[in-house]
Amino acid sequence: MSAIQGIMPLSSLTATSPIDQTNSIGDKNLTGLNGGVQTASGDFSQYLTDALDQVDSLQKEADAASVSLATGEVEDMHTAMVAIEKADLSMSLAVEVRNKALDAYHEMMRMQI
Repeated sequence: MSAIQGIMPLSSLTATSPIDQTNSIGDKNLTGLNGGVQTASGDFSQYLTDALDQVDSLQKEADAASVSLATGEVEDMHTAMVAIEKADLSMSLAVEVRNKALDAYHEMMRMQI
């Protein structure tokens, strides 16, 4: 009978890599709703306007998909349902972001100075 071999440690878990401190906040990239990359130093109102424009375009695509589904122009229901669900999810996200922003505003208004 042979002896049981011990479990060898993983070398990737034991080695630590140095922390990269070259990135500052202005250099970091953020991924937007459309998958594009925007810098963190961009204007927040422009970012919000772009996000709302994208929600609007998804809603228009869903409307067009539902009309084409109702008229029989689309043979598979899958593409129409995907467009409708994308629009629904993006609208739900926009409503939740609005609700959180309003909650934060109301919380700031309740603060005593």
